[in-house]
Amino acid sequence: MIERHLTKYGPDQLSYWVEDVDAAAEYFRKNFGAGPFLKMGPLKFETAVVHGKPADPELMIALGMWGPIQVEFVQKLNNEAHLFDDFGYGFNHINICVDDVEATVKELEELGFEVGMYMESSGAPIYYMNSMNSIGHCIELHAPNGTLAMCKKATEMWDGKEPFMDIATVVAAMRAGA
Repeated sequence: MIERHLTKYGPDQLSYWVEDVDAAAEYFRKNFGAGPFLKMGPLKFETAVVHGKPADPELMIALGMWGPIQVEFVQKLNNEAHLFDDFGYGFNHINICVDDVEATVKELEELGFEVGMYMESSGAPIYYMNSMNSIGHCIELHAPNGTLAMCKKATEMWDGKEPFMDIATVVAAMRAGA
């Protein structure tokens, strides 16, 4: 049953396609108190397939907390195809971690959603289900990973003055149990 797959962890992220991750992070910090953001990139993926065709997008992302939910800003750095090009800048997807990614993708396909983009990062599959026309945003699916815990830890350490925090500092604090 799809409800079990999609609600075990629940949606944990709002993602925005932006022109500039630095400007977006500063805006959300200043106006909404969101952050700190952990900046990652330039990122490339072992595999990327957009609308069934190979692609090689290069991205910069920033992840941070906005209250209890993670916020992601995604900026494209090259001219390669990416699913979000179809929709323009702004809110574009929620993220849902699931234990059985392939089964969840199949169940969403049975509901009429299609895979708009597939990527692999460190060998892990990431699917973006194109549900824009039916629910107003896409759905990202992947297995649970440590990024949410890392962002939550950064929030515990943050003084709110700067929009970004160094990832190495956060990872060191997590390893030290601080």
